[in-house]
Amino acid sequence: MRLKGKTAFITGASVGIGSAIARRFAEEGCSQYLAGGRNLEGLESTLAYCKAQESSAAGEGIDLSNLANAAPLMSRALRHLRRLDILVNCAGIRCNKPVEEVTYDEVVALFQVNAMASFILSGLAAKHMISRACGQIINIGSTSGEAGVPQNSLYCATKGAMHLMTKAHAAELGPKGIRVNAIAPGTTLSEGTKYRVETQADRRKKLMGNIPLGRFATPEEIADCAVFLASDEASYMNGSIILVDGGRLCQ
Repeated sequence: MRLKGKTAFITGASVGIGSAIARRFAEEGCSQYLAGGRNLEGLESTLAYCKAQESSAAGEGIDLSNLANAAPLMSRALRHLRRLDILVNCAGIRCNKPVEEVTYDEVVALFQVNAMASFILSGLAAKHMISRACGQIINIGSTSGEAGVPQNSLYCATKGAMHLMTKAHAAELGPKGIRVNAIAPGTTLSEGTKYRVETQADRRKKLMGNIPLGRFATPEEIADCAVFLASDEASYMNGSIILVDGGRLCQ
């Protein structure tokens, strides 16, 4: 029960890594407000699991590509939680295509969801946390924010922005008692990725060939890292970009 008595607001909590983090936080005793996307069935499943752990949990589906939704969303989260100890920015979308085929609308949408919404929510959370001189912000980045990936340059750009945002916020907010860190997962078997690697043998072989451990991550393994970061065990970690990639970027 490393998070007993703490509160968290998690975006991207319907499926995949966000859902796994919410479930692990609930197992550790954390009260939560969860924001999901269009997959309301997935969000309800996550909420039901959290409540089954006797953890307070509520949430809603919301479109974070509309940045005007961010402030009202934070207000509703604070109204439910009454106090915010942990913000997890996990909401994200992808765009896998050659750079010359990326459209204006795709550029706007990916930066809005993957970087701008996280920036706005971090500022809103910090405003609340500063008054208490404590709090933690965990951003879910990607190895794609640390190394270029062909036909994935837009996603790389947004995650790179998130990583540098993490470091800047850590430098600014650390003196005010707020820790800011990021997790950079490698290929993780969330719903969409699992389908692609199971149905595209060549893609699976290429991705696997770059991972020294010889396997992909599970969402639960990323969630375990998030629990550590959110706990008091990581009390001196600030501004870190933690690679959870099976050794992919060590080569």
